Amino acid sequence: MIRIGRRTALALPGLILADRALAQGGGAQGAPAHYPQGYQEVVAGAEKEGNLLIYSIMSAENWRPVLEGFSRRYPKIRIETLDLPNSREVFERYLAERGTNSRTADLLATADPSGWIEFQQRDEVMPYESPEAASWPGWAKPWPGVYTISADPLVFIFNKMLVPEAQQPKSFAQFVQLAQENQGRWRNKLTSYGAHNGGFGYSANFGFVQKHGDQAWEWFSKLAPVQPRWERSGGPMTEKVTSGEYAAGWFVSAITFWPRLNDPARARVLGWNFISDGQLVILRGMAIPKGARNVNAAKLMLDYIASPEGQTAFGRGGLTPAHPAVQPGEGIRHTYSSIVQAIGGEKNIAFIDYKREMLDQYEPFIERWKRTYGVS
Repeated sequence: MIRIGRRTALALPGLILADRALAQGGGAQGAPAHYPQGYQEVVAGAEKEGNLLIYSIMSAENWRPVLEGFSRRYPKIRIETLDLPNSREVFERYLAERGTNSRTADLLATADPSGWIEFQQRDEVMPYESPEAASWPGWAKPWPGVYTISADPLVFIFNKMLVPEAQQPKSFAQFVQLAQENQGRWRNKLTSYGAHNGGFGYSANFGFVQKHGDQAWEWFSKLAPVQPRWERSGGPMTEKVTSGEYAAGWFVSAITFWPRLNDPARARVLGWNFISDGQLVILRGMAIPKGARNVNAAKLMLDYIASPEGQTAFGRGGLTPAHPAVQPGEGIRHTYSSIVQAIGGEKNIAFIDYKREMLDQYEPFIERWKRTYGVS
């Protein structure tokens, strides 16, 4: 029996689809043909385990195409995904359950660079060499066993009724200049994540400063007189830009914003651009924790997500595929490769990744950020 709840509901579409495929005689696809011969032992072990529990911060809609594709390959595995409220809770819940030897996640998937740094330092990541590893660049696999799910951009957004085309920013340097020129009209009408409001805002601001150094601080100081208003998440930013309470925002999560454009009424009002002189990209990681009980099933899912097929599935679910071979199309607005092309090359990418300095410099960075913007 399947109990429908926040935890199990995400598994249902894949399970139902798999059952239908088997009933119609479609059978299971199994592992890709190019995987090592011994991989069949992993498949057999996973089928014997029969279950897979994933902790993540992704929604049912994000997961749906992935679960459907995975279940076509491996229909004997029952998948549960637990959608947790924030990135930090993914690690905290696992560690609490691990500490009491309770049932816990077999796979963790979350966008929290500092959390991954701490988790790796605790030696909780199970080293695993995926058959897909060779097709990924080094930045996407920072430690043995940690792989990248998506490379999600943070972008400019604006209300096109309030920001005419000539003033719609394409670079941060241009944005700062426009803010100075429109200080009267834009005062209290610009928004972003506050670095002091949580890990996501801190990571975004830290990543941008890592890219530009003192130039970033100079830009921040020039934005301060406009008195930006700080939010904790992309949803409120998008709603307030839509209503006209805000004219524009920067470092806004594109995967939160882009789905709003499917509404024609919103699309007439909302616009966006990449940040051509420092396009922030946050890496969403995944790994099998050492406390996993269904290790083989977790390997199958990790490998599927790391494959071009799995990346395309997550793209259809609303994330930004990071695999270099995946391009837009099939319901995917952008991929890492198309972002790089749009901004003139990888030199203009600003990764929010796994640098130890992000932890070490937290307190002095926040203090300087608050002084720069006049935040108490």
